[in-house]
Amino acid sequence: MLLKNNFANVRFQNLVTIGAKYMAVMDGKGISAQENLNVKEHPAWSQISVLDVSSNGSQFDEVLWIDPKIWQMDQPQVTCSPPCQVQLPPWTGATSVVNYPLVTVSQGTWTSTITQPPLTITEWVFDVVTIGQAGNIKKRADTSIWPKAATTPVWPAFVYTGGVDGKILTTKATGAFPTPPPIGPNAAAPPQGSWPKRAVNFVYGQQESPLVDECSFLSFGQCFKEPWFYGGMGAPGGGDVENLWDLKTKCPFSSTSSSSSTTKTTTKTATPTPPSPSPSPYEHGDARLNKVNCFNSGENTENARMVNAANSFCRGIATLDLGPGSFNDGEYEFPYNGGVGVVKIKISLEVKKKCEFVYNYNLCKKYLSVPTDSCNCGGINWKQGGLVENNCLKWLIDPNVSA
Repeated sequence: MLLKNNFANVRFQNLVTIGAKYMAVMDGKGISAQENLNVKEHPAWSQISVLDVSSNGSQFDEVLWIDPKIWQMDQPQVTCSPPCQVQLPPWTGATSVVNYPLVTVSQGTWTSTITQPPLTITEWVFDVVTIGQAGNIKKRADTSIWPKAATTPVWPAFVYTGGVDGKILTTKATGAFPTPPPIGPNAAAPPQGSWPKRAVNFVYGQQESPLVDECSFLSFGQCFKEPWFYGGMGAPGGGDVENLWDLKTKCPFSSTSSSSSTTKTTTKTATPTPPSPSPSPYEHGDARLNKVNCFNSGENTENARMVNAANSFCRGIATLDLGPGSFNDGEYEFPYNGGVGVVKIKISLEVKKKCEFVYNYNLCKKYLSVPTDSCNCGGINWKQGGLVENNCLKWLIDPNVSA
C-alpha cells in the first residue's frame, strides 16, 4: 500500500497483508510485515489494527497536550504510541528579565520614542517533541529527551495614544526575541531558579497519558495568535484585538509638530491593568443532564467515519455564533459501503435560549461521541447515530445514504 499525497486524518483499520515485505510505504519508509506477523504457520499474514497517517507521516497530524503535573513527578514520564507529537507544558521554575527595545512611533509629522518596562519571563514554553517515525511505528519509544525552550516568535504588543488624533493604537518591537538558554545536564544554569532536573521519559503505550485539553496552556505556533498584548487580557501576557478598547491605556505624548518640523520625545507607558471579566449571563450545558435518543434504524456506517465527520464539524464551528438560539449544521460525505453512492453524515448543534456553548474542540467531540459510542453497541461499526440533549445543548449525528 503506497501512502502518497494523502490529507490529514486518514485512518486504516485492520490492515492485513499476505506475502508482502512492507505493509505500507510512505516517503521511502516502510512498515515491515515481518514485524507485524500475527501467525507463524502458513499462510503467514500480518496485521495492523489501527494505522493513522497524514501528509507528513505523523499520527493524525495531532499534537498531544501533556498535563503540567509531570513536572511534579520524580521522573517526568509521557506515554504515547509512536509516531506521536507531544506538547510539553510550560516550566515555571526559572525567571529572567528581558529589556524591551525602544520603539519609535509616528503619526503624520509627529514622532515619539516609547520606552516599555522590562519583561519578566516566568513561564518557559517548549517546542513540540516528535517521537518515532512512520517507518518504525512498531518500535517502542522508551527514550528520554530534554525539552527545548521555544523562542518567543514576536515581541508582545502594547497600546499607546496617538499624538495627532488621540486614538488608541497598537504596535510592537521588531527584531528577534532573545533565544532562551539550553536545558540539560551540561547546559548553563538559567538566570534565576532551576531547569527541570530530569529528562522527560517517553514510553510506548496505546493509552496516551497524562493529557489535558489542547490549548490548555500557551504554545507558540498552535494556539498563539498575533497580536498579543503585554499586560492585556486573555492568554498569558496577552489578549487580542477585540480587547483593545478595554485596555484603556493612557500613554502620554508631549506635543504635535507643525508641518515644517518634527518633535521627538521619549515617553514611558504604564502596564495596563486588565478589568475583571464580567460573569456570563448565560447558562452552560450540564453533561450530568444528558439524555440520549438512539435512532436504531435507517442508514448505518463505520465508527471511523462518524469520528472523522465529528472532527470536521467541531473544527468548523470554531468561529461561528454559538450563543442563545443559534443553530449550526453540516453534512460530510464518504464513499458508500460497497462503492455505490455516498453516505452523508449530518451533524448539528442547537443552543437553547438563555444558553451558550463556550467553544471547546475536545468537548465538542466528546458530546458527539455520546450517540456514536452509546448507541449500536454490537460492534465498532453499524453506527446509526442519535441525539444527545441536556439543559442547554442539542447535538445530532445521523448517517444517511445518498445515491
